[in-house]
Amino acid sequence: MKFTLLFLLLISTASFAENFLTNSNKLFNFAEQSFPEFFSPTGVATSHLDNYLVRYYPETNNYIGTKGEDVYVYGDVFNGLLRVGVLTDYIELELNGDDLLAQLFADAQSNVQVYGTGIVISILSDDLNGSRHQRFIIELKSKQTLLIAHNIDLAPRIDKLVLNDQIEFFGEYEWNDKGGVVHWTHHDPEEIHLNGWILHNNVIYQ
Repeated sequence: MKFTLLFLLLISTASFAENFLTNSNKLFNFAEQSFPEFFSPTGVATSHLDNYLVRYYPETNNYIGTKGEDVYVYGDVFNGLLRVGVLTDYIELELNGDDLLAQLFADAQSNVQVYGTGIVISILSDDLNGSRHQRFIIELKSKQTLLIAHNIDLAPRIDKLVLNDQIEFFGEYEWNDKGGVVHWTHHDPEEIHLNGWILHNNVIYQ
């Protein structure tokens, strides 16, 4: 099939990273730009479906999705569900953001958009002053710790969060002497700020 052959020409030597949503979005954006006849319109939201991260394209009635590092497409043109390879067949994967976060901490910088993956090591009480925030601390592979302040007035609460869970995040870094804080892990209803998110158990909280 033309679609499969074109994809298989794109081989990357990057190793698999744990930034599942970040890399899935990069793949989906690539597919939209390279194959609009299959995946249009552009800019549709990524969602979760069972164990997949997916985008659905109403103009072409097709899906593209990932499950771990595997890539799938779905639609009549593909004769149903078709596995077409792995992420590294198509894109150079985004590595984790530990190096950037370490540099921001060392330089006491703030207001920088970051992404990464960490393990929950402490769950704190909600911050109820002003906008309500769910708060928890994660540890990166580098051992740097971050406080995640997740606005639950603008995004769904992560109700099933427990210690030792892995989360992936995209938000804005603010420096403090304990490793830093990440907030703006939600959509911006005014569409001015970059939309952030948290991925937990393959569910997107935005």
